[in-house]
Amino acid sequence: MFLPLAILLLHPQLAPKISITGDEFALRVPATISASIKTDKDEFSTPANEVTANEEALPVAPVPMEPVATRTPTALLSSAKPMKVSVSELVAENRRKQMVWKGLAIAASGAATFDAWSTRHAITTSGAQELNPLLRPFAGNSSLYAAIQVAPVLMDFAGKKMMYNRHSWVRHMWWVPQSASFVSSMFCGSHNLAFH
Repeated sequence: MFLPLAILLLHPQLAPKISITGDEFALRVPATISASIKTDKDEFSTPANEVTANEEALPVAPVPMEPVATRTPTALLSSAKPMKVSVSELVAENRRKQMVWKGLAIAASGAATFDAWSTRHAITTSGAQELNPLLRPFAGNSSLYAAIQVAPVLMDFAGKKMMYNRHSWVRHMWWVPQSASFVSSMFCGSHNLAFH
């Protein structure tokens, strides 16, 4: 059950698209340098009418190659978004991330509360025991509700720090700690309900 939820929560990020056209690529490739060879007439004493077959086949100097006309894959080379981003777009994206962060914080906190309730229910009705050594001192009373909120708060803090990290791959994965906290609390709470 945990593996399918983890797979659904992990979204692969696509590689950044290269915004260079085929013409720009051809211009960036160094041109073939054609060196002219100056020959002295005194060195070669062959008359102009005595040309061998090998000399007819070979040019005197290297000939520059024409650019090869190939189809460029437009899906990888064309940019979907412009390179310039306006301030209003950045503000809108930040507002969207803040709303998702708040939603995940509420969901993780609610799932932790569900886990605490189901733990207390299993302890009082079925005689179960708390297996987590950090939460065992709190399992006998209602302070478990406050103690179990420590992990979601730490994951919320980690997600907020990841949201503004300087590495782009970390910024794209900011939602993982909160989602992992939510999934683990829901899994533990549903596991507690299985005790009769």
